[in-house]
Amino acid sequence: LDLGYAYISSCKLPDLVQPDMEALSERCNESVSASVLDGHEIVYIARVPTKRIMTVTISVGTRFPAYATSMGRVLLAAQSDERLDDYLESASLRGLTGHTITSATALRRELRKIRSQGWALVDQELEEGLRSIAAPIRDADGQVIAAVNVSTHAGRRTLNSIVEELLQPLLATARRIELDLARSRASVRARPDA
Repeated sequence: LDLGYAYISSCKLPDLVQPDMEALSERCNESVSASVLDGHEIVYIARVPTKRIMTVTISVGTRFPAYATSMGRVLLAAQSDERLDDYLESASLRGLTGHTITSATALRRELRKIRSQGWALVDQELEEGLRSIAAPIRDADGQVIAAVNVSTHAGRRTLNSIVEELLQPLLATARRIELDLARSRASVRARPDA
């Protein structure tokens, strides 16, 4: 794993998010994951799988192109305009399925929408049959440092039902993780040896 993942691991973020992700997965009966942005890709830092809904196996350290994933889009939407311009100029936006956004203009428009609404919904852009919804995880300074998502099979949930049934529990989980991060940071600062 690369240095970026090593840094996140040293911050204990994967251990910190796991209980909240497990609770969300149990509540929704769907797979839940967390990732960080590394260049043009997301890197999975934690995962709670349920039924297998993808043809590829996902584990900690798995990478996918950010533009085609809900977590990647949440992370990209949080970037500065300058960094986003650089990304869109250098990223290879390949059609992974017939649904994948491959136009920089269309992706920029989608990222603006995500930035405004605070979450991302992706419909079968990474793999046919896979739908996912993601929310950002912010540090105490309000900077987006990771993303969390719920993934489901298109045959089990419509896009409307994903928003109606999964969005609020997902956003509540992201808020709990942020509170856990703040408490963890405060406890580290309070230690005499810190």
